[in-house]
Amino acid sequence: MSKMRWQWQLPMLCLLIIKPRSLHSEETAESGRFFTEIYKRNLKQIVELRNATIEPCDDFYAHACGNFGHLAVAEEPEDALPPLLYNKQDRMEFFMAQHVNFKTLPGKALSQLYTQCKQRREQHVFRPAPRISHWQRIVHQLPMMAPYKQALSFWPFLPYQWQQLRLDEQLNWVQLSAQLAAHGVPTLLHIYFAQETIYVASIGNLPCPSLQGFRRSLASVLHGSHPQVSRIVAHEMRVLCRGMRGELPTTTTTESTTESEGGGQEQLTLDGNTMDYFQHFFAQLNFTEEMLSEARKLPLDVARIRQAWQVLRYTDPRIIVNYVLWQVQQELRYEDCYVLAQEFERLLHVEYWQWHVFRSQLNRNVAFAMYQLHTTRFQQLRRSKLSRRDWYGYMLPEEVERKELQVARLLQTHAQHYLNLIEHELHYGALELQPRSFYSNLLQLRRAQLRHSFVSPFVDPEDVQQPAYFLRHFLHFVQLVLQRPMYHYYATQGLQLWRQSRLLEDTDGYYTALDCLQRQTEQHYDLELQDIYRPLASHEVDDVFKFYRSFQAALRDYHFWLEGERFLFAEQFVLQFFGLDEHRVLFYAVAQQMCNRQDEIFAAQLNRGYMNLPEFQAAFNCSADAAMNPAAKCMINQCEK
Repeated sequence: MSKMRWQWQLPMLCLLIIKPRSLHSEETAESGRFFTEIYKRNLKQIVELRNATIEPCDDFYAHACGNFGHLAVAEEPEDALPPLLYNKQDRMEFFMAQHVNFKTLPGKALSQLYTQCKQRREQHVFRPAPRISHWQRIVHQLPMMAPYKQALSFWPFLPYQWQQLRLDEQLNWVQLSAQLAAHGVPTLLHIYFAQETIYVASIGNLPCPSLQGFRRSLASVLHGSHPQVSRIVAHEMRVLCRGMRGELPTTTTTESTTESEGGGQEQLTLDGNTMDYFQHFFAQLNFTEEMLSEARKLPLDVARIRQAWQVLRYTDPRIIVNYVLWQVQQELRYEDCYVLAQEFERLLHVEYWQWHVFRSQLNRNVAFAMYQLHTTRFQQLRRSKLSRRDWYGYMLPEEVERKELQVARLLQTHAQHYLNLIEHELHYGALELQPRSFYSNLLQLRRAQLRHSFVSPFVDPEDVQQPAYFLRHFLHFVQLVLQRPMYHYYATQGLQLWRQSRLLEDTDGYYTALDCLQRQTEQHYDLELQDIYRPLASHEVDDVFKFYRSFQAALRDYHFWLEGERFLFAEQFVLQFFGLDEHRVLFYAVAQQMCNRQDEIFAAQLNRGYMNLPEFQAAFNCSADAAMNPAAKCMINQCEK
């Protein structure tokens, strides 16, 4: 009986073991299929850019870039060349293409705002709206300005207008600027938050253009007015902003001078205007008394704040209102709507982290694995530490690299706190964006972001120890990989990282290269036959040397990556279909980043670098008498072999 039970259980156990493996292989094949299409498209472009009539061993730059002009004017969009900007440009295009597919609440809010931004100036054929200026659109859409539409149509105000319209009773500059600041438009003070902490500071670089700059910025609202009007208003605003910046001497009474000498945090609460400003500011944010009382208050550079508000105290309210409204006009220009994605980057990353727009092309676990390799091999912080050549890097090299282990686990942990979807939906869930009201919706989103920052820890996205740094670079890396296969990554990011690395610095190597390249020129230069050996200036030799060293390092890393690569898009049969292999493809990828970009300079840099690489001759089987295969090679460090 026992024997029969084992005979029945053994096949079932095998099925249970085999089934997960088959499912895993199906998922891998699915991911690979998407990558294969991207990989094929880029390989096709590499082949089409080449000029087959020029041998790679005669002039590689001319060979690799020979058909650039033909593809640059291609009629079909799919055949046209992609932009040479591989970072921000790719992210911008990805956002513009995918924002309609966002599914999270923060993502939908940002998508709707971006769509409204693009539609601001659209004219409908059947119901054409009257053309209105940028300033009129702001006045109509901002709630705090809606009650004063008629009066604000006369902005900027001259003294007689201010008196005739009796605006001194309507436009309170303290209240107006506080309301705007609470909606993310810093005007006279900069108030920002970290977790349960309130920071009060003067505006770091208070906008204060030249007199002509002010007049140019007012040209649209003063169109048709006498030129003297813009000159007067511009002069008044320039004197005000220069005084607030401390560029002009201030005249104050003995009482105010003595009061200001008390200094410190208390002085900010004694001034009546400042108290009024804070009351209106926090009322707009709906903070409870408990939240305000328990929060730490940290005024920064009290002396500068005090000086700026003394200037305001002795300035005509009309001039202050003119300047505040001018700041609003400048702040809300938004010539490029993609700036929204940068301003609300955290919301964008919350959407991306949910993986809706990536799932059709890339599995998150695959992305983690690729980024793990990326950070292990190319993390700039590790390189800068190792290049210091200090005792710590010599004695404990493993400790220097240990921070880069377990990248996937670190990213998951950081995202759980920093990109928590439930937390963001809690703070942004009350948003009610109005149709065709871009500026109002923009300030509502800014206000929600300001409120959210009060309950979340401060994060410096440029600090490599902060979670935002790793999360941002991981998501940017994913977008780069989706649009550019890994060999394109090594041709751009990997090469650039090595060029910036101080590990490549070698004074003796540079002077040896300078002498050797000069002798190569003397032996081989022929104006008609071998222009690739033209004489090089000292700075060109420096570029060739750095290019050689950085490409050599990137090539070594690329081969290291290939050894561990198991995705279907990197299989040999794809490369062979295009007449390429893993030894040649990176040479083409790097060369074609330089096509049509100062050809004479980059051709010399690339050709003189490649011809001295034994890997180049091996990859392209260059004959002994080929122009790109000099008998004596330069820049080869025998100690590194």
